[in-house]
Amino acid sequence: MKKRFFLLTAMLLVSFMASAQLIKDRSNGLVTMGFDLFSDINTGSKYENFNLRAINQGFDAYLTYNFPMGDSKHTVSLGGGYSFHNYYMKGAWLAEPYAHNIEFTEATVKKSKVCFHYMDIPLEVNFRIADKFKISFGAKVSFLIQANSKAVGYMYGDGHKWEVKYNNINAVESIIYSSFARFGYRSVNLYIGYQFTSPFKDGRGPQVLPFSIGIGIRPY
Repeated sequence: MKKRFFLLTAMLLVSFMASAQLIKDRSNGLVTMGFDLFSDINTGSKYENFNLRAINQGFDAYLTYNFPMGDSKHTVSLGGGYSFHNYYMKGAWLAEPYAHNIEFTEATVKKSKVCFHYMDIPLEVNFRIADKFKISFGAKVSFLIQANSKAVGYMYGDGHKWEVKYNNINAVESIIYSSFARFGYRSVNLYIGYQFTSPFKDGRGPQVLPFSIGIGIRPY
C-alpha cells in the first residue's frame, strides 16, 4: 500500500510539473502554477479539552498571472487557488458539530481531526535574484468551501471502535485572511504562512491561528 501511495504521488508530481512548465512556456512566463505542502502550528490560545498534535499537514495549489514591474524581472502576481488545513486533536473529538458553540469532548481516539477547505485569492510580489533565486511576499483572502470532521476510536465508552464523520461544522468563519512568504531556488521553495483569522467564529469555538511551514514546488 505504501509503495503504491508513493508511486502515485510521484506520478502526480511529475504530471503537475510538466503541466506547470507547459503553462509557463506558452504564457511566456506570465502565468505561474504551483503548490505547497506544509504543517500548521497553532499560535492561538489554549482551549478547554482541545490540544493539537505537533504536525498538522495541509496543502495548497494556485495559478497566478504575473504583471511585470517595469523592465525588471520582478513581478506582482494575482490569481486563484485551493487550500485545505487539517487540525488533529489529541484525546478529544468533535461530538456535536452542529451545536451553536463548538466544544471538543475528551475520549480515547486513534485519529481525530477537523478539516477546512478554501478557495483562495492570493496577491504577491516576486523578486528574482540572479535568475535562480526568488523571494515572494504576499497575502490572500480565502472563502470557505467546506468544513468537516472525522474521528476514529472508542468515543462512546462501549468497548467498540467507531469511525464517525460529519460533512458540516457550525460556528465557522466563511472568510479568513492570511499572509505568506516563499524563498526559492529554481523550482523548490521554502513556504511560510500565518493565518490572522481563526477558522471558528470568535467566542463560539477554539482560537486556532496557524503558523505554517513547509516546502513548495513551482517552475521558474
